[in-house]
Amino acid sequence: MLISSGCVSTDQRATAAAETKGRSQAAVIIPDLPVECRAKMPRAYPSVKEKPRNTQLRWEFIADGEDSKNDRCAGFYDAVKSRLGAR
Repeated sequence: MLISSGCVSTDQRATAAAETKGRSQAAVIIPDLPVECRAKMPRAYPSVKEKPRNTQLRWEFIADGEDSKNDRCAGFYDAVKSRLGAR
C-alpha cells in the first residue's frame, strides 16, 4: 500500500510538472495589427474653385478624428499584446 501511494504522488508530481512546463512554453501568438489601423488619413487641400478655408477645416477635422481612432486602436492592441506576452 505504501508503494502504490508513492507511485501516485510521483505521477501527480510528474503531471503537475508537465502541465507547468507546457504552460510556460505555450505562447500567445497575436497577429500583427493591420497597416490600415496605424495609417494616417491624408489631408485634402482645396482646389481653386472651392472656398479654401472651409474645405481645409472640414478635412482637418475628419482627419484628426480618423488619426485619433487609429491611435486608440493601436494603443489598445499594443497593450493587449504586451499584457499577454505575445511574440
